[in-house]
Amino acid sequence: MFEAKGIAFILLDIACLILGGLPLAILKLGKVRPYQRGFFCQDDSIRYPFHDSTITSTVLYTVGFTLPIVSMLIGEWLTVHLNRSKPSSPFSKSFLVAVYKAIGTFLFGAAMSQSLTDIAKYSIGRLRPHFLDVCKPNWTQINCTVGGYIENFSCGGNTRLSNEGRLSFYSGHSSFSMYCMLFLALYLQARLTASWARLLRPTLQFFLIAASVYTGLSRVSDYKHHWSDVLVGLLQGALMALLVVFFVSDLFKKKEEAVKPEEISHASFVESPTNGNFESPN
Repeated sequence: MFEAKGIAFILLDIACLILGGLPLAILKLGKVRPYQRGFFCQDDSIRYPFHDSTITSTVLYTVGFTLPIVSMLIGEWLTVHLNRSKPSSPFSKSFLVAVYKAIGTFLFGAAMSQSLTDIAKYSIGRLRPHFLDVCKPNWTQINCTVGGYIENFSCGGNTRLSNEGRLSFYSGHSSFSMYCMLFLALYLQARLTASWARLLRPTLQFFLIAASVYTGLSRVSDYKHHWSDVLVGLLQGALMALLVVFFVSDLFKKKEEAVKPEEISHASFVESPTNGNFESPN
C-alpha cells in the first residue's frame, strides 16, 4: 500500500510538471503566431542590425540544466553520506528520494518560468531591436510621410526570423539564466553550511549571479532585446526561484523541525548561578 501511495504521488508530480510546461509546449510546438504589433517609422530602437547571439540557446540550456542538476546530485549524495554512520550507496533509497525532491522541484520551477516567459512574449509581441533588419518590409508600400503608426505591412525576409523578431518582451535568456543560477545559489546556501565554506559559498554564489547578469546584458549588446526586456526577465527569474525554493522545496524546512517533547522538558529548567540548583526560568 505504501508503494502504491508513493507511485501515486510520483504520477501526480509528473502531471504537475507537464501542466507547468504545457503553455510552453503549446506555444512552441503549436506554431502559434505572436501578436502582430506595428511600428512607427521614426522608431530607431528597432533599426539595429541582426547579430548572432553571444550566449546561444544551446549553451544557455546546456549549462542552465547541467550545472544545477550535477551540483544537486553531488550535494544530495554528500548530505546523505555525511548524515549516516555508514557510507551510503549512490543508489540508496534516501539518496534517490533526496535527489527526486531537489531536481524535481528545480524542473517544475523551470517549466513554469519558461511558460510565463513565452506567454508574455506571444501575448505582447514587442519588436526586437533588429526587427526591421530581419523583417525587411516593402518600404514602397509604406507611407512614412504621415508619421503615423504602421500596421498594414508584410515582411519580405525570413519568416522564422521575422516571427522571432516579435518576441522581445521579455527576455527568455534572462529569466531562465536567473532562475537556474539563483536556484543553485540558494541550494548552496542550504547545503554548503560547513565552517570552511564561509567565504567559498558567497564567492560561488556571486559568480553564479554574475553569469546570469552577463547573459542578460549580452542580449542588449547583441541587439536581441531592449534593456527593459532584460530587466523584467531577470526579475521574473529571480522571483520564480525564490517562490519555488521557499514555498515548494524543502531546502530550508529542516531548520523548522519541531522540538522533541523531552527536549522541551529539559529546556524548561536552567541551573541557578547562585545555589547550583535547577529552577524554572520564570
